[in-house]
Amino acid sequence: MENVGYTEGVPRRRSARVVLRIAILVRAANGSAETEWEAVQTVLVSLHGAMIRTHQLLPLGAALDIRMRYQERSARARVVWRAPEPTEQGFDLGFEILDPPGFWEFDFPPDRWSEKTHPQYGKG
Repeated sequence: MENVGYTEGVPRRRSARVVLRIAILVRAANGSAETEWEAVQTVLVSLHGAMIRTHQLLPLGAALDIRMRYQERSARARVVWRAPEPTEQGFDLGFEILDPPGFWEFDFPPDRWSEKTHPQYGKG
C-alpha cells in the first residue's frame, strides 16, 4: 500500500481503503510446505490489497500466500510497503493481491480518485 502521491499529476492509489478487521492467514510463499501460517487481522483493506500487523519481518517484494481464516479462499500477494519501525503489536506491512479482484467479497465504496469524480486527472 503505497503512500498517497502523484505521478505526472495523477493520484497513484488504485482504490479506496476501508478500516476493516478481517481474520486471515499469511505465510511467505517461497517457504517450504512446512512453513507455518500466521493468523493476523487486517487493519485497512482495499480492493487490491491490505495492511496487516505481522510478527514476521518480510522484505519489500516478498511473495505471500494469503488465506481467509474461516473460509476456503486464498490468493497470492506481494509486500509493497513496510513501516520503518515495528510497533508493540509487530510489523505493519501492506500487500497487494496479485490475483484478480474479488478476494475480499466486499462491496467497496466508490473510488474517490476516479476520473469520474476528479475529471481534472483524466487523460486527454
